[in-house]
This record gives sequence, structure tokens and C-alpha cells, in this order.
Amino acid sequence: MIKKILSTLLVSSAFLVFAATGTMADRPTFAIGYTASYGVFEASGQEKEGKTGVQGGQETTNATESAEVGFSSLFIEVGFADRVTVGASWMVDAVETAMSERTDTEIPVTGDAGVDTGTSTVKAEFENLVTGYVELNIWNGLYAKYGIMDMDVNTKESLHTDSQYPNGSMDGETWGFGWKGSFDNGVFVKTETMMQNWSELKLEATGATGDDNNTSVTADLNGALASISIGKAF
Repeated sequence: MIKKILSTLLVSSAFLVFAATGTMADRPTFAIGYTASYGVFEASGQEKEGKTGVQGGQETTNATESAEVGFSSLFIEVGFADRVTVGASWMVDAVETAMSERTDTEIPVTGDAGVDTGTSTVKAEFENLVTGYVELNIWNGLYAKYGIMDMDVNTKESLHTDSQYPNGSMDGETWGFGWKGSFDNGVFVKTETMMQNWSELKLEATGATGDDNNTSVTADLNGALASISIGKAF
């Protein structure tokens, strides 16, 4: 839903402003471009797994991982009087985490028939990242930037239980600073350093039977990102 809102808002705003301004000199500039980004992210997560044969009835596993990722994006922007820029970007590739593996070897409690033993592997794929943002020119090409984000999370797990995790989505905020340098014929280059803070992701396992219906995972994601962009203004 947020992706449709961002796209509609940006396109509608551009057409309204162009229609309302009187002269070419007063009209805002329209720009398109490409961005290459590289960042460091930290994810912390907790899995709760309910099953028979365990004292207390539920196992809780906590983990924290960090990773370096790179991806590319396309963007469109509308600039107003070299002061304010409104834009949106779309990630053109997907980012996958490394495969994680865990082996459960449980000794059943007296009176229980079930033993939950096996190896589970899991990884996640992040795609369709959409960001809507505003840039405020501060001085001599230096600008402050704030945006809101939305992306899809695809789970790619192989659990030793009869459950599986559905896909989900996350939204978040990003903020930081950048510098823009302009050249002839409307060509420009931007460099940025941005922080990202994502909302908590919670997934409930599906397709389970018995006590495995209690299986769920929650995760938090935060990071810092550096990027370089090249664009063309019209």
C-alpha cells in the first residue's frame, strides 16, 4: 500500500506543480538517475518454538548478526528553486542473507512420546525496497535528507518441523546528509551517508500441527548506508 501511495503522490505532485507555475524559469526541475549503495546492517532476532517433549513447553532462541550489503536503485525527483527536492527510489535487485543452520537434539520428558530432533536452515531475501524522500539544500550543495521506506521480506527456510514461515514486509525511516555537484547539460552527482531504522518484523509459522503452532520469529534491523548517484535533470 505504501508503495502505491508514494508513487501516486510523487507523480501527482509533479503534474500539479508544472501546471500551476506560469513560466519555464519558475517551473521545478525533473530528474532521473541511478544509485549504487553499500552499507553495514545489524539484525537481532528471537524465535519461539513450542513443541512436545520439552520442559516448560517452549524453546526460545536469540541471535544477533551483522552483514555488509550492496545494491542499486533507480530514482525520480522533482526539485524546487534549487532549495527542496522531493523524490522516490526503487531497488532494482534483491539482497539475500547468508544461510543459518541450527540442529535441535531433544531428550523427551517422561511421559512424552515426541522428540523434536533435526536440522533447520533459514535465510531471508529483501526486495522491492521503495523510498520516498525529501532533501533540503543547506549550503553549497550540502543537503539534509529524510525518507520513509517499505520493502518485502521473503523467507527461504527448510525447517525440520512441519511448519513454515510466510513472507512479510517491513517499513522504516532513513535520515542523513549528502552533497550534490552539478555539471553541464543537467548532469549531476550525489554522495550520501544515511542511517536506517526499520520497524520490528514478526512472523507466525503456518502449516503446523500440535504444539508447533506456537512457532514465531521477531526481528529488528538497523544500519548505515553510503551511496553515490548520477542523474540527469530536465
